[in-house]
Amino acid sequence: MNWYKNHYIEWKEVLETVSREIKKAEILVEKDTIQSMFLNELSKVNLPIVFKGGTSLSKAYNLINRFSEDIDLSMQKKPTQTEKKMSKDEIIRIADSIGMILVNPDNIKSRHDYNKYRFNYNSVFSDVPQEIIIETSYYQNSFPAEKHKISSFVGQFCVEIRLQLSIPFEAANTEINVQSIERTFIDKVFAICDYYIQDMQDRDSRHLYDICKLLPFVKLDQNLNDLVNVVRRDRMLSKNNPSAQLQYNIPNMLQEIIQNKFYEPDYNFITKKLLYEDISYDYVIENSIALIADSDVFLQKNSRKASTFQGGGCKA
Repeated sequence: MNWYKNHYIEWKEVLETVSREIKKAEILVEKDTIQSMFLNELSKVNLPIVFKGGTSLSKAYNLINRFSEDIDLSMQKKPTQTEKKMSKDEIIRIADSIGMILVNPDNIKSRHDYNKYRFNYNSVFSDVPQEIIIETSYYQNSFPAEKHKISSFVGQFCVEIRLQLSIPFEAANTEINVQSIERTFIDKVFAICDYYIQDMQDRDSRHLYDICKLLPFVKLDQNLNDLVNVVRRDRMLSKNNPSAQLQYNIPNMLQEIIQNKFYEPDYNFITKKLLYEDISYDYVIENSIALIADSDVFLQKNSRKASTFQGGGCKA
C-alpha cells in the first residue's frame, strides 16, 4: 500500500499547489508530508519516545530554515530490552502501514542503542524510490521534553488560506514529545566538539547553523549551566561522546575550531546547499560558537582554571 492510498491524483494536486505557493520543491513537500504521517502514528505508541534533532527544530519549533530529512528519536529514560524491541517493531509497523519499505533490515538490531533505518517510498513525482531515514539513539535520556504540535508544509498552508482538504490528513494535527530547545542546543555544542576530536566534518557543519538559529532563544545563564552539567554526566557514560570527558575544555575547543576553520569547507560545499536562506560561514560562527566560547556556560566547575584544550589531535 502506498502512502497516498486511493488518492494519488488528489495528493499530487495538493503537493503541486503547496510547492508552488511556498516555493519549495515538490519532492521536499512530499517528503515532509510522509514524515508527518509517520510522526502522527508514532505519537499513538505507548512508549516514552522523544522526537529530537534538526527535523524537530523545523517541524516542532519552526526555528531553522534548512532541509532536514532524518527523523531522530530517543526516549525519556533508558529503555529496557523489551522497550527497545517494541520501538523497533512499532517503527517498522508504522512505516509499513504508510507504504515505506525497510531496505536495510539486516542492519537493524533491537538490542542496539543506535539504529539507522533506511526506508524507501514511492513518489508521485519520480519513478525512482525516495528515502526517509529514521535514527534511534538510546545512549542518553532525552530530557527535558514536552508535548509539541508538529507542523507540516501542507498543514500550515491549509491553515493560512483556511482550506479544508477533501482527502484524509490526520497528521495535520499531531502532538508528540519533543526534546527542549535548551537540551538540543547543548547536544549540538557537544556534538561539534565530538566531531572535532574525531576529525570528522562531513555533513556535520549543519550543527553550527542550527546553533546559530537556536542561540537567540537560549539564555547562557546558570540554569543552562546546570543543565549542561547534568547532560555532561550522562554523555560521559558513552565512548561516542568524548568531549564530555574531564580532560576537555569546551570553550577552548570552540576557539580552536574557529581558528582552524575546521568546518568551513563542509559548510560552504554541503550545508549551504541545504539552507533555504543565504547565511555565510563567518556569520554563523560569529553568532554561534564565538559567543559560547566567550561564556563559561560549558566549563566544568572543577576545571574553570583550565587554559588549554587537551588531546584534540586535529591540525589547522
